Amino acid sequence: MFESLVKRLLQGDFICEVSDEAAFQYLQDPENNFQLEDYLQRLNYKLASTQNKLAYYAAYIEIDSSARQDVRKIFQQFRLELHPVVEWLDMMMACLKQDSVLSPGDTLAFSSLLQVIENNQALADRLQSFAKFKDFSSSEDSVKGRLEKLLSTLNKWGYLQLVNRDTLIYQVTGKLDYFYQSLQFIKEHEEIPIEQEEEASEQGSLF
Repeated sequence: MFESLVKRLLQGDFICEVSDEAAFQYLQDPENNFQLEDYLQRLNYKLASTQNKLAYYAAYIEIDSSARQDVRKIFQQFRLELHPVVEWLDMMMACLKQDSVLSPGDTLAFSSLLQVIENNQALADRLQSFAKFKDFSSSEDSVKGRLEKLLSTLNKWGYLQLVNRDTLIYQVTGKLDYFYQSLQFIKEHEEIPIEQEEEASEQGSLF
């Protein structure tokens, strides 16, 4: 498992209890954690965890010239994800009729969401509006098709894990904890334009 975990971490994967329970437990073992940390440090990485210890990921120790290009790509992807993920979180609060946002481990059932959205034109319109975001446009001109595209894209991005293919049950992953952490970082550094990704990255341990 050591070798496969190193590869996944260096590829930017987030390891959490939802996405890979066995790997998450492996990383929680102090000896395994130490060995991985020791190996990653030789490559200018450290084994980091999200603010609530819900996911592990690889973060740069120092942002040198060779790392700047990778950091730039990470920020570009986050900028791509930022608005649709915020819209999705807000929409889920309305669908689930709750005052709090989703948390890692929460479960979403496709059939339940579909029923709620089909019976609420305002929610159906909000779902349709996701077509304005890259990666969310669907050739299916129906609520079902749009919802499938929404959830499958979030699954592809790592915010959701499909835990039951037959009933289309999804679980929220620990990457959402990282998303909240990133939003907090941006809020605390509002004076730094998000386009200046290499400078901003040096002021926190997000990456």
